[in-house]
Amino acid sequence: MSDMRYTTKGSGGRWAVVLGLAFIAALGISVLVLWPGMKPTEGGNPAGFPLPLPQEPTARQAYRAAQEAARAWQPDAQPATLAAHWRQTRGRWPSQATWTVQFYSPATGRMAVFGVETARARLLQETLTPYPLPTWAEERWRVDSPQALEVWWAGGGADFLARHPNAEVAIQLGPAGPADPRPVWTVTAIAGNQVHTLSISGVDGQRQ
Repeated sequence: MSDMRYTTKGSGGRWAVVLGLAFIAALGISVLVLWPGMKPTEGGNPAGFPLPLPQEPTARQAYRAAQEAARAWQPDAQPATLAAHWRQTRGRWPSQATWTVQFYSPATGRMAVFGVETARARLLQETLTPYPLPTWAEERWRVDSPQALEVWWAGGGADFLARHPNAEVAIQLGPAGPADPRPVWTVTAIAGNQVHTLSISGVDGQRQ
């Protein structure tokens, strides 16, 4: 698959602004707050999986830890985004995945971002949001992060990383649209001005 430049999908306007700012905030917090504690891997890929990115904790494991903390924060907390970011240090990938999970409280109009590392969640940020955040339906989520990454890997990710071994990789689970709560994965690899991205259903694992 050839390199592709990233373009934001959606109905534009408020949806693009809200979801874009939410993801950027979570990703920035993840990199700035959680990254310094990560250690590079000593080599070796997970058995039976060619992708060199760490798979533990998985998104579902991270979500369970964050959900408990979010319900303590606000009982009506609903998931808005679930994201991770991988970047090499001294030519090595980190030894584990670090996740940021955004929750939105409709009753208070507030958003909270939790970081999850080694299955432990901590509150990173809490703030009012200018608009209600779209959320995804937890009960419809079937596809965990290893399965989503495998689809991305087979759908051009392997070729992209082979040509751009120093690329950074980000994965996010969010709603399909402002009024569509179906969970959808977006996996993106960036190397300079080259971008490869793929959307995958969080319900059945099909490419979107």
